[in-house]
Amino acid sequence: MIGSSDIMSRISDEKILEIRNSVNIVDIVSEYLPLVQKGKNYFGVCPFHDDHNPSMSVTQDKQMFKCFVCGVGGNVFTFLMEYEHISFLEAVKKIADKVNIQLDIGPITKKSVSHLSKYYEMYDLSMKYYQNNLKTASGKDALKYLQDRGINEEIIKEFGIGISYKGDKLYKMLKASKHDDKGIEESGLCNYNDKGYYDVFSNRIMFPLFDIDGKVVAFSGRIYNTTDSSKYVNSKESPIFKKGQMIYNYHRVREFVRKSGQVIVVEGFMDVIALYKVGINNVVATMGTAITSEQARLIKRLSTDVILMFDGDNAGNKATVSCAEELQKVGITPKIIRLEDKLDPDDYINKYGIERLKEHIENPISLIDYKMIIYKENKNLQNSVDVSNYINEVIKELKFVNDKIVRDLVLQKLSNETGVSLNTISSIIKKEETNKIIKPELIKPSKKMNRYEKAYKGLLFYMLRYKEVIRIVDDSNVFIPNREHRLLACEITSFYEKYENINIADFTAFLGDKKELVEIVNQIFDLPLPEEYINEEIDDYIKVLNEYTVNLEQKRLEELMKESKSDIDKADIAKKIIELKKEWI
Repeated sequence: MIGSSDIMSRISDEKILEIRNSVNIVDIVSEYLPLVQKGKNYFGVCPFHDDHNPSMSVTQDKQMFKCFVCGVGGNVFTFLMEYEHISFLEAVKKIADKVNIQLDIGPITKKSVSHLSKYYEMYDLSMKYYQNNLKTASGKDALKYLQDRGINEEIIKEFGIGISYKGDKLYKMLKASKHDDKGIEESGLCNYNDKGYYDVFSNRIMFPLFDIDGKVVAFSGRIYNTTDSSKYVNSKESPIFKKGQMIYNYHRVREFVRKSGQVIVVEGFMDVIALYKVGINNVVATMGTAITSEQARLIKRLSTDVILMFDGDNAGNKATVSCAEELQKVGITPKIIRLEDKLDPDDYINKYGIERLKEHIENPISLIDYKMIIYKENKNLQNSVDVSNYINEVIKELKFVNDKIVRDLVLQKLSNETGVSLNTISSIIKKEETNKIIKPELIKPSKKMNRYEKAYKGLLFYMLRYKEVIRIVDDSNVFIPNREHRLLACEITSFYEKYENINIADFTAFLGDKKELVEIVNQIFDLPLPEEYINEEIDDYIKVLNEYTVNLEQKRLEELMKESKSDIDKADIAKKIIELKKEWI
């Protein structure tokens, strides 16, 4: 009864339940986002909608998760399917791999992305090719260049660093690996001119760029023994590389972030490597000065405790503000590290040492304090116009600050810096707040259930909890009007017949990739009904649904009576209607 015939042929129900029972959902979810225990349950910021407060609950005893805002919920497989956008079978395989349970199910492919596999293969081959080049005699200069900058063999191996040669050697290698010219050119690894195909990257140190799953999707090539005007050459966007969807080091950083509870965001991959080589591992890069909403959501999935450490120059300041504002849109207010002397992290470590950088990491400044520094730059606080502009800029930022103590401290600081009285600044804020038009939040009215819907949902609610109710419903031969809910009742009965019990986490695993039914289970399971059932209530539910069946059949017979032209037939139908009512009432 698992989700599809394909899955059934490859893995048994028993094996799926064994895998589900081999892990604790709290441990698995904790690998992806921070959870805080409150009572019996654990809570975290929901990664499936724009969540500003922890609204996702993970229940250890039921082995289920549920967001009380967007409604997404299910077992450990459901979480992986939703979080990583993978199939049910892939989620089962991931959990099995984590607990070393052997699954001989053959290759897992996604039809939707199978056409991209050739590009992933080309980039993986290219990385290995570049890495191998670094070990040859021609790679000695590049290797020395890396070592002189503190990038040792361990870092080279960890980050897949290599070297590209001039000419068309990569192209020939890809051709020898049975890749066609069109695909090679589309990948962005090679180009074509009047002399034929040639490698895009020429005589550069190659840094592979990985997607969030750890697959190589692009490269950045750095000069090391030439005066080329382009310090870095980066892969163009391709079918597998979209810069705005990428967070560098994402696949490697999850465990480090889980341990520290914090993620540091830097501008580029070299900043990540610079920090990694001195033992700071909870670092990701946005791969540029701008950040997209998708990148902000990816960062939020790692942690809501975010530190921005961009370059200390003007471009870095602008990037910090831009990134912070994008993160605020998804409910994160980051803390900031501002490096002195306009340095990037690598140069800062070389100049001031790792201990001083760690002091910054342990004592980041708040976003509002950082913005006050930025707004104050290039302003003359002896000039009344500059003072007015500065105060108004800071006041606009205060609308994002909910902490009353922080607000009061900022206002006091603003007054001290400018010489403008606290009363005057406070009056400006009050005037702004008075002028705001407050729109009442529109609450969508919940759809009112009719008595029949209440009856079948009530039955399903208790069927998901008690095997006794499953037996009662099965014996009653009651008809559920809604097709999806009727299918769910059949699945519950099938599960009970096979395992002689009912368990919500196991049952949702039993449903496999039947997402529609899993969604209904989540809705039914959280209905505001008493946990304990009473027999009279179950009997009432069944009577209401039997009444529905009688009414349906009565309408059908009445339609037949209208269409009939024979008095004898009409009398016979009328007799059937009377008998029908006697039988069920």
